[in-house]
Amino acid sequence: MPVWGYIIIGLVDFIIISLAVMYLITYKITFEVFKNQLVRTEPSKWGRECSCLTNEEHVRMFNMGLEWGEENKEYKTEVSITNDGLKLVGEYFDFGFDKCVLIEQGRAESLLYDYYFAKPYKDAGCNVLVIDTRANGMSEGEYVSAGIYESRDIPVWINHITENFPHNKEFYIHGICIGSAAAILAAANDSFPKCVKGIVAEGPFHSFYESFREHLIDLKKPVYPILWQMHLICKLHMGVDIKKQAPITYIDKIDVPILMLCGKKDVFSLPEKCQSLFDKCSSTHKRLVWFDEGAHSHLRINAPEKYDGEIKKFIAEISEV
Repeated sequence: MPVWGYIIIGLVDFIIISLAVMYLITYKITFEVFKNQLVRTEPSKWGRECSCLTNEEHVRMFNMGLEWGEENKEYKTEVSITNDGLKLVGEYFDFGFDKCVLIEQGRAESLLYDYYFAKPYKDAGCNVLVIDTRANGMSEGEYVSAGIYESRDIPVWINHITENFPHNKEFYIHGICIGSAAAILAAANDSFPKCVKGIVAEGPFHSFYESFREHLIDLKKPVYPILWQMHLICKLHMGVDIKKQAPITYIDKIDVPILMLCGKKDVFSLPEKCQSLFDKCSSTHKRLVWFDEGAHSHLRINAPEKYDGEIKKFIAEISEV
């Protein structure tokens, strides 16, 4: 073999080895990101404290929610279910209505955060169920599965409330971020309770795969191969496919009325993705409402009258059907 042949082989070997070393190094980094973002590595992680003390809006939302909880504590009952071998806890506020809403938050939040979204539902004549989702607050669990496994808990929660508090004849689900993904995935399942009359989805995403990509871009981190590696790690460790087990895959299989609340400045659930998700939705009663201001999951704090008004209008419309 001529000398240039050995040179080419050497260069190819060097490139392959370099790429392999780089992949191994980034895989280790990605696994640490996975543990940080989706794994409850100790009981104190993702408790019931405010999850983002550096964000003034977030702190204000959390504190306003606590005020609502204090004002309505006399109506509160501690509740719990067991699903997939996990004890999950919640709080049920019974105002004596015949309708109830299940509020489900996003990653790293507890039921205390859900309090902030309860007021428009009480005003609309709904009892309120707030929950600590898997691996959050006081609920058991190791993984946050981006709404995939969380969706399996929704029917169990609703059945528990309707069995123990049978005056609840209608149910609504209010999901924020991952909570909205869980609601959509649950609605596409045959086990979805018929008493659920509507879903309100704030900041829904196509898939957690795409949402995670936007997080990497926002953090100015290299998207590839980290995104591919996260997809693989979630499959290996949680048994979920964050690319395929997603709202965009199932939203054309739901028929429950849905109200989508989306922000024009949301950098994680991009406006064009919200629009295409809405367009694909098969529900015959659907509405998409845009908000000019507000970061991801921060729409209500920037336009409370509009936000609450749309929810009350949606429930009134469905109740008249």
